[in-house]
Amino acid sequence: MPQRVVNTPETLTRKQRRHLRRDQVQTRWVLLITAAIILLVVGVIGYGYLNTYFLRVKQPAAVVYGETITIGQVQEEVRYQRMQLVASYNRLVLFSTSLLDPNEAASLSAQAEMIANTLSNNTGLGQTAVQFLIEAQIARHEAAARGITVTDEEVQAEVDAILDYIPAATLTAMPSRTKTSPFTPTPTFTVTPTVTPGGLTLTPTPTNTETPTPTQTVTGTIIPSLTPTLTVTTTLVPSATPFTEEAFQKYYTLYITKIERETGITEEEFRERVRSELYIEKVRNAIMAAVPGTEEQVHLAQIVVGDEATAVAVLARVVRGESWNVVVKEVSTDAASKDKGGDIGWITMDNPPSELEKSAFALKAGEVSPVLQTGANTWVILKVLEKGPQPMNAEKLATAQNEAYQQWLDGIMKDVSAVDNKGMPPEMVPSKPDLT
Repeated sequence: MPQRVVNTPETLTRKQRRHLRRDQVQTRWVLLITAAIILLVVGVIGYGYLNTYFLRVKQPAAVVYGETITIGQVQEEVRYQRMQLVASYNRLVLFSTSLLDPNEAASLSAQAEMIANTLSNNTGLGQTAVQFLIEAQIARHEAAARGITVTDEEVQAEVDAILDYIPAATLTAMPSRTKTSPFTPTPTFTVTPTVTPGGLTLTPTPTNTETPTPTQTVTGTIIPSLTPTLTVTTTLVPSATPFTEEAFQKYYTLYITKIERETGITEEEFRERVRSELYIEKVRNAIMAAVPGTEEQVHLAQIVVGDEATAVAVLARVVRGESWNVVVKEVSTDAASKDKGGDIGWITMDNPPSELEKSAFALKAGEVSPVLQTGANTWVILKVLEKGPQPMNAEKLATAQNEAYQQWLDGIMKDVSAVDNKGMPPEMVPSKPDLT
């Protein structure tokens, strides 16, 4: 029977043991360093996540009257506005594809394209969200000072309006926003007159009162310039199913769920947002109501002739005491006013005023102007029939009211003791929800 060979371990020399210990130490250091690097990377990633989603969102984007608007609140507002824009875009695309009129379809498609451009501008959306939240806080502060309140009943009525709820009415199954719709830019035209030979005459235009308000009619070149403005587009789509109270409650629950899922805004926060919009509306109305609805105007009559010599001779006849109406009917070349004694109605002073307006407003009631040249072949003599405050043109009044509110708001925005707008970091602006 063969003998079993037993291997006995070879005894390590002192030098080998020293090398072995050194290798073991180096291995431990490598493991420790590797573990430290892994922990550091995990820590950096974890801190970045924590900072982005928990710490940084609590940092202020603005402070208004001591109240902090956090980056997280701005993010929620951005997502809410994006959600509404996406819904508006989808409706416009749907309607444009169902219309037979190509012009209307093209108009809706253009609006949809504008919304798509707005959604692609994250920086702009961030600024819009910050502006809204600041304005809301300013409105609440001003409302408290003025004793303006918004009741829970008013909030509920506005929520009903947002969701197009009218008991037993047949309305769309999707909300068509009204006052709370995000604004979409649409161009309006500002007409800048350039006078060319041919001159200008004054012709009346109707206003919202029974008294006509004249405007200047320019015979020359009219240069339109585009001025962007913000308007609200609202579309109601009929449904064949009555929107009962029970149906509304179910729909409201689904709507709130959608808002919470897509924006992070809770039901309570949504209702407070609606309340903020009502505060903005009430404060805005209060400030606009303080704008005077009248302005100084003059009621004019005119004689229009084609050369200076004739104009001088006509003025001499009037000064000698000849009947104004007789002279007008005999010599005036303005067909629109000559049979009315030259009456062109009430005119206002533009900003800046024309030379013709300066001359007219410098006269007292009953006075006649000197000869005025308004074009290469147009000479005018004016007579002030009346002078005094008159109701402002509806469009001009609306412009004045909007300017008054914007100036008031801008004044507070620039007051560093009231508003500290720190801004919204572009990298913190949400890009969802989107059109995908």
